[in-house]
Amino acid sequence: MNKLYFLFFILIFSLVYLGIHYYVYSRIVAGLSISVCARSYLRIFFLIAALSFVLGEFLSRYISVYPVVYLGNVWFGIISIALSIFIVKDILGLLRCFATRNDKLLTYSAIILVILLSGYALYNAAQKPKLREVKITHRKITKELSGFTIIQLSDLHLSVLKSAQWLGSIVDRVNGLNPDLIVITGDLMDSESKGTGEICEALKNLKAKYGVFGITGNHEYYFGIDKFMEIAKKSNINILRNDKITIANDIELIGIDDDTGKQYQETGSDLKKIMQNCDFKKMIILLAHSPVGFGTAVDLGIDLQLSGHTHRGQIPPMNFLVYLYYKYPYGLYKKSSSYIYTTSGTGTWAIPMRLFSRSEIVKITLQNDK
Repeated sequence: MNKLYFLFFILIFSLVYLGIHYYVYSRIVAGLSISVCARSYLRIFFLIAALSFVLGEFLSRYISVYPVVYLGNVWFGIISIALSIFIVKDILGLLRCFATRNDKLLTYSAIILVILLSGYALYNAAQKPKLREVKITHRKITKELSGFTIIQLSDLHLSVLKSAQWLGSIVDRVNGLNPDLIVITGDLMDSESKGTGEICEALKNLKAKYGVFGITGNHEYYFGIDKFMEIAKKSNINILRNDKITIANDIELIGIDDDTGKQYQETGSDLKKIMQNCDFKKMIILLAHSPVGFGTAVDLGIDLQLSGHTHRGQIPPMNFLVYLYYKYPYGLYKKSSSYIYTTSGTGTWAIPMRLFSRSEIVKITLQNDK
């Protein structure tokens, strides 16, 4: 990655991260009118809590420090939820029906709500991924292909926070569905752990009639593309990097690299070039980590795009921001005769919390339109 870009990213992230902490801290202090001594203790708490995430991310690159990483990521989730709640609280405070004298009550209510929502978000994320069934009907799906099943996994973000046992349970559920094809639409890896060998063994157990295929997401480049490719090889996962393969004689399966690769001297995606070698009589399925460029993909002849990346926001305020930023943030969409499905992801990124969404395993069934 370009060093200047990296330094700029760290600077912006640090300013935003510290800004969130200062905002929440200042709203609590102003709302409760706490003493000077209590403010000092609160500042120390916020400083230690803020550093826990940074320290955990740094140390995890060198040693296995699960408790620090877990607590740091949980705090990141709590402060994010707190930011959203206190913004709402301040908006309510501006309304005439909520006079200044009620500011202390609003602040206490906000703190209690943050605690309750954070607890539920932790519980919700700890639940096993739900099975999401999607049926795709298209004129290119032949009678012979009708009933063909694809399992889509995405955004597992395997790291020190994800155990081999957790991954093994995912693999067992997928294999129990007897899929014809398994696809992994990016962000399989997040960071290494002592259990990397066990992770490869678990992934190797994924079974599908026509194999397991994957693509790169942005985190594959953060993780290290060479290390990722080695893990994929050991796990018997075929990575499509701006490449295609014909499946069951009736499907053209295309996988493109995530454009994050351009920051690492990689080529990025090159869909137009791949499409030149496609048989347009076949069902053309695109694996693209981020749910962008669907309009262009449709114009080029893509029949179905499978994406992830958004996580459906996981927690506030990202829940709302992804719906503002992405045109296809979650679920099944149709344009002309083509489809895109954006999954909320099978795992979670860093923060082990979900508030308004669930992790999911997606089962896609292709159906003839006659």
